[in-house]
Amino acid sequence: MGELQRLSSTDGLTGVHNHRHFQERLREEFRRAQRYDDPLSLILMDLDHFKQVNDRHGHTTGDGVLREVAAALQQSVRETDLVARYGGEEFAVLLPRTHLTGALTVAERVRKDLATLQVGPQGSLRVTASLGLSSFPHRTVLSPEQLLLTADEALYRAKAEGRDRVCLHSQMPLLPPNPSQGE
Repeated sequence: MGELQRLSSTDGLTGVHNHRHFQERLREEFRRAQRYDDPLSLILMDLDHFKQVNDRHGHTTGDGVLREVAAALQQSVRETDLVARYGGEEFAVLLPRTHLTGALTVAERVRKDLATLQVGPQGSLRVTASLGLSSFPHRTVLSPEQLLLTADEALYRAKAEGRDRVCLHSQMPLLPPNPSQGE
């Protein structure tokens, strides 16, 4: 990838992919999933009470925390997964060829890994995150927009139910984790 292309697809602060690149890849991966009848999952993640980090410790510290979280996120997922900064303190993880159960395993691992992170000046800060999860194929997920919308709805529920948790799109059945499905 050329330097210009890398810069145009990367979030300047965190070094992960930016929103625009994520949107492009979401459409590409969704088309591929539909064509080849492959599963595709999406995790939307929002740092809990992040405004307090900025208010109490300043934006420089906040930016540092976002960088550390992005790096940890990249470590928690597979190389085939796409990590992007979706907005302020919100990140998206696109999981190609991953069923809901595999994505749930990844989301839980991400949540746990973040909760053990010690970030900020002298590692004095702890962060938690709320995560929303959606998956294709599903009868209510017929477009990339619906995959995004349903993951966002699940994220909103994770926040409403007390944060530091993973919620599934409400129309998704919660299956017991099956170790044989994508990990």
